[in-house]
Amino acid sequence: MLAKSVMFRVRRLTAIITTVHKAMTNRFGRSTPSAPQPLHHQLHRAARFWPVEAAGSDGEDTLPALEMGGVLVFVYLDSDSTELRVSVDLDTVDQRLVRHDDPDETVPMHITVQGDTVFRA
Repeated sequence: MLAKSVMFRVRRLTAIITTVHKAMTNRFGRSTPSAPQPLHHQLHRAARFWPVEAAGSDGEDTLPALEMGGVLVFVYLDSDSTELRVSVDLDTVDQRLVRHDDPDETVPMHITVQGDTVFRA
């Protein structure tokens, strides 16, 4: 008699655990594959900010940078002229951004300042 009572409760507990597990899986999408995201969504979600690090490998402080799609964009004040500088480094660009139909294999860019286009290629 005790065995039947215990087995009933074990089965009930198992059913509850299974229900909660399914709800968690569906809610958080752990086991259901999601639809592939467009490239811009993938790269935007993977974007990172790299803050300044003191004394880099060359003994100088590093510059703050935004990395998106392997492209590093540095925005900083020049120490000599106090000009605001913007530098784009394409050395590690994600190859999905490269225009392979172009002989120079360029990366399409559109740069604006205050809404006005200052560079487009």
